[in-house]
Amino acid sequence: MSDDVSTLLLCARVRPGSEAAFAQWQVRWQTSVLASAGAVSVEFWPPAPPDQLESVAITRFASVDALRKWRRGNRNSELIDEAAPLAEGGLVMQLVGQAAVDYTVRHGVTMVMVTDIKPGKEAAYRAWADRIQKLQATFPGYVGSFVQPPQHKETGWTTVLRFDSAANLEGWLKSDARAAMVKESEQLVDDFHAQRVDTSFPGWVANNPVTGKPPNLWKTACLILLTLFPVVMLELRFLNPQLETLNPAVRTFIGNALSVTLTTWPLMPLAIFGFGAWLFPENKPRWLVLTMPIVLVLCYAIEIALLWHLLL
Repeated sequence: MSDDVSTLLLCARVRPGSEAAFAQWQVRWQTSVLASAGAVSVEFWPPAPPDQLESVAITRFASVDALRKWRRGNRNSELIDEAAPLAEGGLVMQLVGQAAVDYTVRHGVTMVMVTDIKPGKEAAYRAWADRIQKLQATFPGYVGSFVQPPQHKETGWTTVLRFDSAANLEGWLKSDARAAMVKESEQLVDDFHAQRVDTSFPGWVANNPVTGKPPNLWKTACLILLTLFPVVMLELRFLNPQLETLNPAVRTFIGNALSVTLTTWPLMPLAIFGFGAWLFPENKPRWLVLTMPIVLVLCYAIEIALLWHLLL
């Protein structure tokens, strides 16, 4: 991917009972992003308790100017205002480097932190960040960290922290040593946001029987989008009107249970069977592997065309 690509990380902890409304918002937000000049891609990672309680989106634009133009546009402002009451504490949005995103994809359990520093305290914060990184590296399960100063007029420092398991990450987060360091930083920090990110899709796609490795994350996400999109659209059209008299929490639970069930059985197994050569290209004909992305895009187009007027 080009070094010019600019990436925006969005995290939201959806309020209980607002899952269906937030899912609809995600569709509108993604449509707005991809309709903008310079948009490259949008990825959504759904919550995966207990390690990840947030919905996470990664939006890529061909340049920082294209990203900034979309982000400051009226449509994006309207959408952010719509989403604010659906997420606890609102949305966390931060411009990050591609290296940070690549880092979260390659390793285990992630904590993404965005820290606003008090004016004039930048040098002291750098020294403090060096010390806490050396300290956390001594804890069991530490994999590594990525620290990025503010980019392109952003105000927050982005830190991506990795441990090999949720238990070891919790051990560091709840340690007395870290608590003392956090207490020390209070005089340097103006604001702080932290979100967990788990980039796996456990249980949907087995590891490659040849290599023992899982498929590329983005390929799995593409198949989930392929199978989940029509289910959500059909639910919005046919199921939701039948459940209007129920409590919102009950409606949301029924809709989510149906979506997860249909995606897990039988839609994802069918998608994995159909696109197996693309997920696991080892020892597969090259022409077949290269054809699969074209077939996938055609499937997306067919779904959109068939459902174009469903909600109108």
